[in-house]
Amino acid sequence: MALIFYARVSSKDQNLERQLYRAKQVNADKVFQDKKSGKNTKRTGLKEMLNYIREEDTVEVVSLDRLSRNYNDIKKMVQLFKDKKVKLLVDDLPVTYTGNDLVDNFLLDMMISLMGFVAENERQKIRERQRQGIERAKQNGKYRGRTKKYAPNSTNREGRLVYQGIVNDYQTNNYETKVQLAKKYGVSRQQLYRILNDIN
Repeated sequence: MALIFYARVSSKDQNLERQLYRAKQVNADKVFQDKKSGKNTKRTGLKEMLNYIREEDTVEVVSLDRLSRNYNDIKKMVQLFKDKKVKLLVDDLPVTYTGNDLVDNFLLDMMISLMGFVAENERQKIRERQRQGIERAKQNGKYRGRTKKYAPNSTNREGRLVYQGIVNDYQTNNYETKVQLAKKYGVSRQQLYRILNDIN
């Protein structure tokens, strides 16, 4: 019977201090942590935690969205905890435990469904705000988009060299077929045509 605490922030720039302080407050036996987005469950700390838990353990998080911001992922994880007979404690879930397992499970399921929906909805709002920000930047001529790997001004040194080599060979007719040219530089035909379209 161990108390396992899981802490997560979305990026390396953010601080886990508040959540780790909570883990100390509750005397957690084991702490797992991630600095990665909650859009899915592809996180090292989370995977290690899910492999570590055993029957009658308790997993604690400060809020449900620390586990995931994806509603379906949250439901799957909660079911996994139930299957493993692991108790889930969510600090900000306003659930009063009645002592009746049936009622407590019903209340927890209901609150998790609600909070999972809220977390997923918030993620969609974030994506919508990002989309709107990009649209405004485009209208103001400030949006550059993702930089191309194969371009004369690419930040990727290998990408610049491949681009320059293809351009030189193409302009000096130093190739037999475009397929051969693509193979020589290890790019797909589609990528080759994009590069050639840039210079034509």
